[in-house]
Amino acid sequence: MKNRAASIVLLGAMGTVAVSAPIDMAIDPVLSTIDLDMTVDVSVASDTDTESSPLSGSLRVEFDDAGNPTEISLHDLNVVIDETLSFNWAFGFFGSADADLLAGEVTWGSTDAFVGPVPIDEGDFVLPDVPVALQGTLNVFYDIFLVGTGSESINLADQGDFLTQIDGSVSVSGDTITLTSVIPLNATTPLMDSSGATLGTLTVSGSANIVATAPVPGCPADLNGDGVLDFFDVSAFLSAYSSMDPLADFDGNGVFDFFDVSAFLSAFSAGCP
Repeated sequence: MKNRAASIVLLGAMGTVAVSAPIDMAIDPVLSTIDLDMTVDVSVASDTDTESSPLSGSLRVEFDDAGNPTEISLHDLNVVIDETLSFNWAFGFFGSADADLLAGEVTWGSTDAFVGPVPIDEGDFVLPDVPVALQGTLNVFYDIFLVGTGSESINLADQGDFLTQIDGSVSVSGDTITLTSVIPLNATTPLMDSSGATLGTLTVSGSANIVATAPVPGCPADLNGDGVLDFFDVSAFLSAYSSMDPLADFDGNGVFDFFDVSAFLSAFSAGCP
């Protein structure tokens, strides 16, 4: 009965609109950089210093058709700041402050939702209201007139999530997808001394400029491997599904049910790149 039920679903839903699986794209540290401006504003003065670093990590995205994408969604991001960033703020007569940023990252916000899909127009896209957060420890040492002398460790995650717009472009060359994007950054946190008194504020701004790549996915619905999607692939799926062959476990959860049929239909409808 399972094979028959799957047959009815498959034969009755060949026009199903496809939803492709997310793709993990690797960030290229040679082509990707972050430029961070950190502004310290205390009661008597303020100053800004800028530092840069290569980036690594990954983006998880979803295309309607990886071989010829016209829509994109963003599911996750983990952008790693590869180098320790050192900042110095000079306040003239009032003194100075120094800081090192350790284990810096730009990550997905606390929500589980994804952003999109949005259209890709002539290779370009705009993802609005992407929830991101800054991570890392900023060790600050200061000697400032009327403020005092001391040190503080700031957890950038305490700044919380903020929404940003990501502009980017997508191109496909051969069997490689390339995504280029810019992630604007802007968050503020209070500067506190050891007793909890407010010294001022720290504002982090700048942008992460990312180039990420991934291979164009293969054609998972081509179960007989002949490069053509047709009845023989449907028949191969039904046979594997009936015998609980892992080949038919299309959602990869070890259970054979309607969701595997739905995933196969989506892959079948998407066609081959």
